[in-house]
Amino acid sequence: METLKLTFNLQELPEGNSSRTVSLEKGDLTLSNEVTLEKGSVDLSFYKTNHFVEVKLSINVETELICDRSLKPFSKRIMASYHVLFDPDPVDNTETDKGAVRQIPANSLQVDVGGDVRDTIMLEVPVRKIHPDYLDDDGNPTEFETKKFGPEADNEETIDPRWSALKKLK
Repeated sequence: METLKLTFNLQELPEGNSSRTVSLEKGDLTLSNEVTLEKGSVDLSFYKTNHFVEVKLSINVETELICDRSLKPFSKRIMASYHVLFDPDPVDNTETDKGAVRQIPANSLQVDVGGDVRDTIMLEVPVRKIHPDYLDDDGNPTEFETKKFGPEADNEETIDPRWSALKKLK
């Protein structure tokens, strides 16, 4: 998803270092069905030369997650960083969990970091989304009680009278 807040015109960026802060609100960035962006900010640091543009992202957002255990929504603050190097020359697009190298599109003098912001946030979302009510003081999931539905089983073993009659034949 392309967001205009995170798309920058290269001609408007000054040579050398510059920075911008972009505020994000609910609906600015679609993350997933289970993760919703509530609010936050992205601090961008640009370093522009005649040969490349480097963008360093510092992300601080509040997200709403759905608990895997109870299906209750809860808030989680996510802080992460990422950097992207845009090169006008043909390069092999490479990506790691900390940064990427991309070619600046030839037909456009704009760079869009919306996808990088979204992906960085999603990489910081825990695999097991557990509501804080179900975590102990150390952050580990607590044991939970399982409930059985239906008639309670008797502690005594009940033997079918037909089997007891067969045991007498021995």
